[in-house]
Amino acid sequence: MPSDLSTIDLATLNAARVAIVTAIRNQCCQWEQDSADAVADGRLSNAVMLKDWAFAADLLASTVASEFTALFSKALDARMNWSTPTRSIGEQVLDALAIEVACAQCEPEAVPSA
Repeated sequence: MPSDLSTIDLATLNAARVAIVTAIRNQCCQWEQDSADAVADGRLSNAVMLKDWAFAADLLASTVASEFTALFSKALDARMNWSTPTRSIGEQVLDALAIEVACAQCEPEAVPSA
């Protein structure tokens, strides 16, 4: 990871968050479906295990999303460089516009409800 957080590309960071969280949530949905199928087949111990895996995957997706949000926030803070009072208003506005465009390049996908 770069030592200077201001060098992290925010659009790439946002795209990575969407891809990783979506993959984990898709696996969560698959395990929930497998659990329901196991109940229908009478394999109750397998159903409980799969339901537990789905629950753990859901917690992991939330944790990963939170960590990406924290990293995005740190990178944004480093890029805006709010601790340096000598930056002009024009520089700050230009940075804000660049960040807005970068964030708009990758909109989060809707997660199908289970």
